[in-house]
Amino acid sequence: MAPHLASTAPVKAGEQGRVAWPDVAKGVSILGVVLLHVCLAVPFGMDTFAAQVNHLLDPLRMPLFFLVSGVFSTKVLCMSLWELFSRRLWFFLVPYVLWTPIEVGLMDWHRASYYGSELADVHFYAETLLTAQNMYWFLYVLVAFNLVLWATRRLRPWVAVALSFTTVLALPLNTHCDTVGKFIMYLPIFMVGAHLSRTVRDFASSAMTPPKIVGATTAYVAGFAVYAMWYLVSADGPALMDWPLWPGTVVEANDVWTLVRTVGQFLMLPIAILAAVGLSKVPYLSPALQFLGRHTLPIYLGHPIALTIFFHVPLARLGGVEISLEAERWTHSTQFWVVACIFLGFAGGVMMWALQRIPVIGWTLKPPALAPVPGAVRAFFSREGREEHQPGRASREEDPIRTRPRR
Repeated sequence: MAPHLASTAPVKAGEQGRVAWPDVAKGVSILGVVLLHVCLAVPFGMDTFAAQVNHLLDPLRMPLFFLVSGVFSTKVLCMSLWELFSRRLWFFLVPYVLWTPIEVGLMDWHRASYYGSELADVHFYAETLLTAQNMYWFLYVLVAFNLVLWATRRLRPWVAVALSFTTVLALPLNTHCDTVGKFIMYLPIFMVGAHLSRTVRDFASSAMTPPKIVGATTAYVAGFAVYAMWYLVSADGPALMDWPLWPGTVVEANDVWTLVRTVGQFLMLPIAILAAVGLSKVPYLSPALQFLGRHTLPIYLGHPIALTIFFHVPLARLGGVEISLEAERWTHSTQFWVVACIFLGFAGGVMMWALQRIPVIGWTLKPPALAPVPGAVRAFFSREGREEHQPGRASREEDPIRTRPRR
């Protein structure tokens, strides 16, 4: 029998026995996200060594983030519809609806002020919010994913996970809205984390045996092999192809790449989990990553705003600064600006964290709990959503990522 997680991952996220590796995973994820956005913002940033390392850490970024989010969402299986909205969705929707227009508006103002673009109209902002084609798309999809999880709560876990793959039917729509691709890639991973949370936790808690490490490493290499095969096949392939799952529609090569990434990311998840477990045992580094993992929201919301205000706007006001990999002056070096923007990004997270503590303004990031609904309405929602606890699923009282005492 596999040893309990308490014996294999002694570093805890809190005094109550909260297992460390999920918070470490989210900490690594937010580091990777900030680094990716910094490398995209700084000229030639994607050609730096940091960007290449970040590419190798792809499974530790969004895929592992959504797997852990699924593990954290196990309680949704026992919630009523009102409980789902008031205890979870409300806290995703408020920051998404209020902060997305601010982030989008700042970048829109920047382009209009310094590059001659026209200011966007209300229709653009509404479309950006409704289609999640913005920096804060993860809040949008978490709302949708939790609703799907709640809707499948009465199904067998394997059936619910299998149904999550049906998003592939909508692949032709990805050309018009790349949020479709995010549903295809990440909804199945989220559903695995939620419906198969016990399997995920058992895999993370079991001993680091050579067969386990070799198997996870082999799957990781196979994931990159899938990517390499796609590059070879697509190099001389057609730009458009018929999509058999939706007769009469076509998909682009980039749309098929979404499917390839889905396969590759699933193959890379085992090594991602083992890496998070391993990092959770490293002194000093583990507490730092756990801290970041418990504060992903202010970092995620704050870093793009900070990059716009403190990087894009100042450089535009200076009339453009020549930044390159071979620059002789360090102030024109791509590497310097990548490092500087990483600090700026996390400074934006600190500012958001500080805003959380300001009365009223802080509610835009961490809204107050909703007032109780009238008894009749609450009874209706409870009747719609209540079900008996099913074997193999976490009960309302069970936290899926907390250790249990050994018997």
